[in-house]
Amino acid sequence: MLGLLTLALVFCAGCVVAGLWQWGVAQDRGTKSMQDDSNRPVASLNSVLRPQQQFPDDGSLEPVRFKGHYAPDGQVLVSGRVLHGTHGYWVVTPVVVDGTGARIPVVRGFVAKPSQATAPSTELVTVTGALAPGEAPSSGDSPRGQLTTVDLPALLTHWGGNIYNGFVFLTDERPAQHTAGVQPFPPPRPGDGGLNLVNAGYALQWWSFAAFAIFIYFRELRREAHPELRAGEAAPDNRAGDSPAINNETEGSHV
Repeated sequence: MLGLLTLALVFCAGCVVAGLWQWGVAQDRGTKSMQDDSNRPVASLNSVLRPQQQFPDDGSLEPVRFKGHYAPDGQVLVSGRVLHGTHGYWVVTPVVVDGTGARIPVVRGFVAKPSQATAPSTELVTVTGALAPGEAPSSGDSPRGQLTTVDLPALLTHWGGNIYNGFVFLTDERPAQHTAGVQPFPPPRPGDGGLNLVNAGYALQWWSFAAFAIFIYFRELRREAHPELRAGEAAPDNRAGDSPAINNETEGSHV
């Protein structure tokens, strides 16, 4: 049993080390994958998303660029937002995209008070930003010109025409629209960590092997501590074999 214990401990230690190595590989590969996603090249908006098209599964935070002009009369404020600890509003202004004539909501920035949300000009502008899917429906108790979420169906009702099924966090515009009071609002960043599921699965397999070795050792230890268990396993079950003999003797007595 001491030899079996030594073997089990060595085997478990190897499995734990191998599992930890695979877990580290899973974290490294997951982090690299997320960093690659955050460093994707800028794509044309219409190559990623078309008006009325379903938002793509891999389109969240996709860097996009498009030309068009702002429609200041459709500007709305989205309440309940925070920037550097200050509560306020997102300034969301539609851009009429060249080539499609459809509108896409653009989060131009952040204001602490509604009065600070000055409107941009209507000149032709090239917008670069991070694409995002629409948010949950907005509650209906907001003041006029305000929403609690980037509610695309509500914006479509307000603006009319065609709309893109997503919105954009502004990161750059040319020429720049210098609107006093509107502070830049950076798009959310993907998490700093992640897991590669394949290597994480390998890590769990190694740890399950270690757990199984411990189970085998304690099962053998229990059998050594209770010899009657081994005797019960080794004793043949003759009950089925005795029955025919008894039946034959019974039959012979009748004859």
